[in-house]
Amino acid sequence: MIGDADLRLMSPEERADLARRLAALAPPVTRRSSGTAERVRRRFVIVVGVASVLMVPWVVGLSLTLPPRYLAGHWRATWVGFDLVLAAALALTAWAALRRRQIMILAGVVSATLLACDAWFDLLTASGPDRWLSLATALLVELPLAGWLLFISHHLVRLSMRRLLILSGQSPDVTLWRLPLLGVPPRR
Repeated sequence: MIGDADLRLMSPEERADLARRLAALAPPVTRRSSGTAERVRRRFVIVVGVASVLMVPWVVGLSLTLPPRYLAGHWRATWVGFDLVLAAALALTAWAALRRRQIMILAGVVSATLLACDAWFDLLTASGPDRWLSLATALLVELPLAGWLLFISHHLVRLSMRRLLILSGQSPDVTLWRLPLLGVPPRR
């Protein structure tokens, strides 16, 4: 078995050669041809890009037509349900971190997003003395925890990518903005 010490003794070229040999032993990851994979990727980019553009008139329309006040039905179920989902996301994040699973990265990002949404809606829907409690909770608990979860998730992605780059004989000093997606064929 090759350990970290053995990998440090190997040159980048030797590590890249080892990675290529190991990859050749593995079964193919996907059954799609490169042409099919490229069409799927292009379709994904188009759908998400069009959705982001369509959000602009939607937001403008909402800003012009929504009433400043609205009596909501199912208020209790909405907030309790949201907080249950948030609790489940945080529990999954904790479990995955305890077990050292890659899913922790995704769970951490989801938890951070839900915490930021919770802070936003708490602040905007609170009134009277509840507004100060919402502000304190957002500034002292939800937003710092969300930021910490995003920082940890980003750090874990970088560590994982760094290890893969080192094993493949590439420079590990690539920013996430420049790092290509794993498993997706490079652009021709």
